Formats: sequence, structure tokens, C-alpha cells
Amino acid sequence: MENWQQVLYASMRASQGNSAMKAITAIYYISWIFIGNFILLNLFLAILIDAFAEEDAEHEQTPEDIKAEELALVARNIRLKEEKDKRMKKVGTS
Repeated sequence: MENWQQVLYASMRASQGNSAMKAITAIYYISWIFIGNFILLNLFLAILIDAFAEEDAEHEQTPEDIKAEELALVARNIRLKEEKDKRMKKVGTS
């Protein structure tokens, strides 16, 4: 996008005397800039949205994952209770 106007002017100077060719050259370059920017912007947004979608997909939990986490939490609580009971017996309190 830098200095594209100079290329446009140089192309228009190359077709001196022919006003129809100058108009076609101008339309070509201007449409090239607009279409190129539109495609480039859409490509960038598609990559960005895809990255966010992948990140969301990684964080989604299936029902099996939730159930496994619940079972692990229950098992941890049971172990903690057993450990607490052992400590209480060592101290002599019930």
C-alpha cells in the first residue's frame, strides 16, 4: 500500500494521448487496491476468528470430563477425610 499512487501515475504517463487507456489504467489500479485490501482484511479476520474458535474448543468440557473431575474430587475428599481421621487418632481425639 505504500506509494501505489506513483505506480498509477507512471502507468498513466505510459499511455499518453489515449484518454480511454488512462481511464482503464486508473480503474484497474483503484479496483486492485480495494479488492486487495478487502481480501487481505478478510484473510486476517478469518485467521483471528479461527484462533479464537480453536481456543474455545480446547476449553470445552465434555460430560465425561466433568464426571471424571467430580469423581476425582470425591476421591480427594475421601483421602483428606481418612488422613484427618488418622491424625485425630494419633492425637487421641475422636
